[in-house]
Amino acid sequence: MSDSKRIVRFTFWMNKIWQIGFVLFSILMINNNMRQIATMIILVSFVAIIFERIYVSKKYHVRMGNQKDELYFAKDERDRDIALKVHSALINTFVSLVMTLWLLLIAMWVMDIFSIKVLFYVLNGWIACAFIIPDIQYYVLWHKYDQQ
Repeated sequence: MSDSKRIVRFTFWMNKIWQIGFVLFSILMINNNMRQIATMIILVSFVAIIFERIYVSKKYHVRMGNQKDELYFAKDERDRDIALKVHSALINTFVSLVMTLWLLLIAMWVMDIFSIKVLFYVLNGWIACAFIIPDIQYYVLWHKYDQQ
């Protein structure tokens, strides 16, 4: 398995940890009884982010922050081609997610269910989808295009 594929796999699973932690944090902060659990979850999420950055930089000699090159993990032209194919597909996914959000907000406004609580849950669900769907798509497409 190439280093690029290993980096994609590792960052995928680490991203899932902190993304799910952020979503759980925002849901649990509503309930006053769950604020201590929410605080612990957000701390675990931040530790996961820091660990991910340190591990990738030490193990694969790649700096994840302050990169001028978005394809920092691609070691050769083949990896760059795969990454560009995957990024092209992700652009379509992000456009679809933004359009879905606008349609949800318009539908809520038309049906007159535009309360703060409903808006919070809709936005939280949308953010969860915006975190999870592109990451899964990235992981699946990378393995589809990288048949080693």
